[in-house]
Amino acid sequence: MIRVYLADDEPLVLIGMQGILDWSSLGYEIVGTASNGADALRDVEALHPDIVITDIMMPLMDGLELAETCRKRDPTLPVFIILTSYEQVDYMKRSIRFGAVEYLNKMDLTAQSLRAALERARKAVEKEMVLRAPAAPPAGSVDMYRERFFLQLYGGFFTERETFDRAAEELSLTFDAPFYTVALAELQCSDEETARSPGLSAGVTGMAAKTMPRYMPCWVTGLDLRHFSVLIPLQDRQGLTEQLRPVLEKTGEILYKYFSTPLYWVVGPPVADILQAGRSQQAAMDALPLLGAARPVCFCPETPAGSPDSRTRLVAQAQEYIRRNLNKRLSLNDVASAFNFSPNYLSQMFSQNGRSFVEFVTSARIEAAKHLMASTDMKIYEISERVGFDSAFYFSKVFKKLEGVSPREYMKKLRDQVDDT
Repeated sequence: MIRVYLADDEPLVLIGMQGILDWSSLGYEIVGTASNGADALRDVEALHPDIVITDIMMPLMDGLELAETCRKRDPTLPVFIILTSYEQVDYMKRSIRFGAVEYLNKMDLTAQSLRAALERARKAVEKEMVLRAPAAPPAGSVDMYRERFFLQLYGGFFTERETFDRAAEELSLTFDAPFYTVALAELQCSDEETARSPGLSAGVTGMAAKTMPRYMPCWVTGLDLRHFSVLIPLQDRQGLTEQLRPVLEKTGEILYKYFSTPLYWVVGPPVADILQAGRSQQAAMDALPLLGAARPVCFCPETPAGSPDSRTRLVAQAQEYIRRNLNKRLSLNDVASAFNFSPNYLSQMFSQNGRSFVEFVTSARIEAAKHLMASTDMKIYEISERVGFDSAFYFSKVFKKLEGVSPREYMKKLRDQVDDT
């Protein structure tokens, strides 16, 4: 049995996940659950599950902190599946960084999509078990070792060059180029398409691994169901666009003919030290929001138009617009449309400013609610409507998560302060 641990601060979600599948018949055993990240970390250390399915937004320790802490102690196990209600690229790229095999939206979670994510996680677990087995590895397992090697390289787990050189030599890998860059590929498929065809990612990644070395030296490594990385040695860091764009576009054309799935590409900046390849990959992940149908290939030096100061001013204008329109619908698309930006560009600007778009909107709503509590006699449900929440129940849940107390408790504290004076 593959051992699975569930972490989510919403009891209904935990109950729903336990009932959505016949876990035992599929070969899984739920070994524990938690409603906050701190309890989950304690249990993971004690129970040693193979797979952890965790929400991002939880009390005490969020799901990404949980994954990061576990990764520092063991670079490969447990395998993580990340759940969230927030459709934001910055959460996704961080979950990739910490080795998550899939990123699922709780609002669209189905038995089919969960099974697909679990199947990929199971394969990752089984590969690692083979690598850790004391007996001689079976034929073909060298590919598994290489995949783990590159994932560890991208994750920054090689802190000593001697360790890296020894691992590379054992795998017959040679890194003697003066520069390296990482190209990150993103499959443009929906959750439903991925769930219907769990082998789609493996097929695309496998064919890319066979196709791309025909055009240039490289190593292809799968990251999750929608992304794979390509490590490319370079003799010259100049003319990167001219060197790589034709190969990336040709690879995309070939794979589309077989799988009917478009690929978008982001190329990270070149690095002179192979041990810094993870920085190139991370820069590529940071640039994912810049991709779109009109720009399917992006090179990281091509930053968004405008100086940092102009971007700061644009973000400030968008923030002020949000504060003035809290009672309206404020999706990323809506606000981007008001400023004639692309949603990806707006999301990128907010992330570069320190907080994601969703985090800022939520914080602005709560701050406005606190002002109304202090200055009016409005009821909680009236305040929640005024600041743009769909229900008083959801407003109370978000308020308590951010402020540590419920709206009713917060209002009582305000009244007590007035009485004391």
